Parts: sequence; C-alpha cells; structure tokens
Amino acid sequence: MLIAAVRQTWRALTVWPDAGRWKAAFTIAVPTAAIIALAGFLGGWLRLAPALDMPSGLMAALILFIIPALVEELIFRGVLLSWLATFSQRWGSWLAAFLFMLWHPFQALTFGPPWSAIFLQPSFLFATFILGIVLTHIRIVSQSLWPVIVIHWLLVLVWKLLFGGPFY
Repeated sequence: MLIAAVRQTWRALTVWPDAGRWKAAFTIAVPTAAIIALAGFLGGWLRLAPALDMPSGLMAALILFIIPALVEELIFRGVLLSWLATFSQRWGSWLAAFLFMLWHPFQALTFGPPWSAIFLQPSFLFATFILGIVLTHIRIVSQSLWPVIVIHWLLVLVWKLLFGGPFY
C-alpha cells in the first residue's frame, strides 16, 4: 500500500492542472487566507512588517518553496493522504489535515528553532488545521499536488516577507 501511495504521489506531481482547476483552487484559497489572516492578527503572530531586501527575498522564496511547501505537501497531501485514502478518503482527509496540524507543534517541541513556539499557539493550530483541510480538498479536486504546493508556498512567503513571520 505504501508503494502504491508513493506512485500516486508521483502521478499527482506529473499532473499540471488546467486553468479551471487552478481557478477553483484559488477560489477556495483566497477566503481561506482571509480566515488564516484573521486568526493570525487576533493571535498576535501576524502583523504588517515588511522584511528583507530583494536579493534576500528571492533567496527566501526559493528556500520556502522547497521547505516547507514542497516537502510538507509531498508528505501530507502526497504520500500520507494517498495511503490513508486507501482506507477511507473522507477519514483519511481529516486525519491528514489533523496530522499536518500536529506536525507543527511537534517541530516546536523537538527540533524547531527558538521562534517555533508560535507553532504552539491555539490560533496558529486552528489556522494550520483549516489550511490542512482546504489543501487536502484542493489536492483531491485538482488531482495534482501543484496547486497545494503553490498555495502553501505563497501563504508562507507572504507571512514571512510581509507580515512578520520569523526566519531562522
């Protein structure tokens, strides 16, 4: 089953969604970003604070595309979701989103940098769970990992470059 999940993940990486699926993905992602922003402002981990010069911003964009966006999406919306869906797509979707949420405090409590205490805040956990649910839905509907990778990347990039998200 795990090998099948890896194959399914690979297939999801080789599918580039058509314009309609990209539009559908962002139609869901934009209101989700507003909910996450509200949680972030209320929780204090989001504030308007532009950071970095252009060369540093470009380097940050590249790094953030790989970690966390690409790596986390390959794990949570790729292999894990594909494997869990072999048992139940509905429960697998919820469990993948829940495990995505739990992954963040796990980082904070084990190997995360000092600023990762943000990952323990209830408002951050709420936002992460909502994001996990929405990205899982987009992954299923689009049949591709690319929309979820791009959306995850854009959200983290905007957080870190414009809204005071911490860097290492």
